[in-house]
Amino acid sequence: MPDLPFMPLDARFADVLGLIDTLANEFKGQADIFMIAKEMESDIDDLMPALNAAVYLGFVEVKGGDIRITDAGREFLNAKISDRKKILKQKLINLEPFHTAYALGLHRPFTVDNLIEKLNEKGYIETREPGIRHLLEILLAEWGVFAGMLKKRGDEYIALP
Repeated sequence: MPDLPFMPLDARFADVLGLIDTLANEFKGQADIFMIAKEMESDIDDLMPALNAAVYLGFVEVKGGDIRITDAGREFLNAKISDRKKILKQKLINLEPFHTAYALGLHRPFTVDNLIEKLNEKGYIETREPGIRHLLEILLAEWGVFAGMLKKRGDEYIALP
């Protein structure tokens, strides 16, 4: 059984940032999910990947249909870009596929196929999703590379200590 939560494959950094920014600035830190979706001109289904990612990252909490920004979410939102990258790196290391990608990349360069194989060995069913290679490439680039934990060279990734 897998140990760590898996980042939603369709979670995008800009959407998570937009969610916590809207929550903090338009709703003073707490609001019903329907109100947030309305403010962001989004369907709830479209908002769910960002919401789940924000929960996994510890930036928001969900209780009884209300979403509340956490102290960690406020810290991230108010941080400079360089500090956001550091915060994100610390958070991502405890989420898949980043945990496994980082571990692989510390030992040798790896491809997305190497990562899929390793995640499959660990029992993550997410690796069976249609288009998994493309989805993982987007996640690794948008989150892992931005956070400074991974670097891409051609088709391979390496971990940055």
